[in-house]
Amino acid sequence: MIWAKRIAAAAGALLIWALLTFAFISKDRLCNGIIERLAQEKVTLCYDRRTTSMTGCEMRFVTLLFVHSPVAKIKAFSATPWKIVAEGIRLEGMAADAFPPRIERVTILPLGGTISAEGDFGTLRGTFSLSERHLSLQITPSSLMQRNYRSTLRMFKQKNGKFVYETAF
Repeated sequence: MIWAKRIAAAAGALLIWALLTFAFISKDRLCNGIIERLAQEKVTLCYDRRTTSMTGCEMRFVTLLFVHSPVAKIKAFSATPWKIVAEGIRLEGMAADAFPPRIERVTILPLGGTISAEGDFGTLRGTFSLSERHLSLQITPSSLMQRNYRSTLRMFKQKNGKFVYETAF
C-alpha cells in the first residue's frame, strides 16, 4: 500500500512540474518554432499582427508562401501545444487551381494526430503519425468539388464510396 502512495505522490509532483513548465514557457518560442519548422519546408508565413497568451499564440491576416509564391491568405491562425487552427482561408495560385478557393476552417490536433477541415471542397478528416511518418486523409467532396475539380479527386482512391489519400513522408 505504501508503494501506491509513493506512485501517487510522484505522479502529482510530475503533474505540478508539467503545469508550471507549461505556464512559464515562452509562447513566442512556440510561434517562432512553428515559423522555423515551416521555413525548413520552404513555407513562409507573413503576418500583419501576432499576439501571445498563456496558452499559445495567434496571428491575424497571414499570407502563406511556398518557395516565395503565394498559396493562401488566412484571416486567423492560432497555435497551442495541443491544437492548431486556421480560419477564413482563401487559396491562391496553383492551390486555387486544384481546390475550390474558400476553406472555412482547418484544425490539427498534434497530440491526437488528427486533421479536420471544412470548406467549399466538402469535408476532410484525417490522421497522421509523426513517428511512423504516415498521413491518411478522407474527403467527402461537395458537388462543386465533384463537378469542377475531378482531376484533384483522381489523386484520391475510392474505397467504399469515400475518397481516401494515404502517403508516407
